[in-house]
Order: sequence, then C-alpha cells, then structure tokens
Amino acid sequence: MLDHTEFEWVSAAGQPVLLYPGFTSDDALVEPGEISAAVYNGSDGIALHGNRDKVLALLLRLADAVRNAPPVPATEACIAATTNPADWKPGPLTQSLPPTTRAWPLCDSETPQPIAADPRLATCSDCVNAFNERGPMIPLRLVHFLPDQT
Repeated sequence: MLDHTEFEWVSAAGQPVLLYPGFTSDDALVEPGEISAAVYNGSDGIALHGNRDKVLALLLRLADAVRNAPPVPATEACIAATTNPADWKPGPLTQSLPPTTRAWPLCDSETPQPIAADPRLATCSDCVNAFNERGPMIPLRLVHFLPDQT
C-alpha cells in the first residue's frame, strides 16, 4: 500500500486550518459535503479530506496512535551485525528501547554505531534492508497500519 508513495512533509509546528467546499489548491477542490483538515508550513501543506465524520475518524485514529506510541530513540540507531533474524521474534513495542551499546552495525558504516535493542527502532534504512535480506521470520517493516476505530 505504501510501496510507491511520496509524502509532503509538513512540520507538526505548521498552521492547522479547516477548508470548506469551494476552496481549491493545486487543482484539488473541496467538494460539497466535505471538509479538509489541512496543515501548512511555509509553502508546503498536507490535507485530509472527506465528509466530517470520515475526517474526524481518521484524525482520531492518528491521535490514538500518537498517544499510545512508545518512545523511540532520539539518536541514530542500527541493528547489530550479530543479530540473527531467525532468533528474533517481534513483540509489542510497549516501552522505550533506546540504543543499548555501540557496535558494528549492518548498515553501511565504517565506525561503530549505537545499536537498537529492537530492530524496528533502527533509524538506518540500509540495516533494515540488510536484516530482511538475511531472512527474518517476519519481514521487518517500519510502517504500522492503524486499525479502524469501531
């Protein structure tokens, strides 16, 4: 679903606005019966659109995901080169798992790097690809789809 997707990156410090039917931008029109929740940051922006209930439901899903997200490392982290994908079993990310030590990583680096305690918290895409190429039991992805709120 996200294989060939490009995002407009807008800072969380951007200006949030609601757009109503008739507003147009970049050849996109807010249709009758819809609203658009948008965030602007300088000349960039991103907007969610749909009827009020659908936009609200999506924003609540995002808010719930942010509220329940575990803390993540604030420093660059890679996966230890000694990690055996066959031995690693994913569990819920329920607490902060900061880098545990400095060691040789799977990512392309000539110096030791901080090592993530859980491969999902690695911030180096090369080491994620290297981990997956070594044959994990479950392919490692850094995308977590949110369930529908019912």
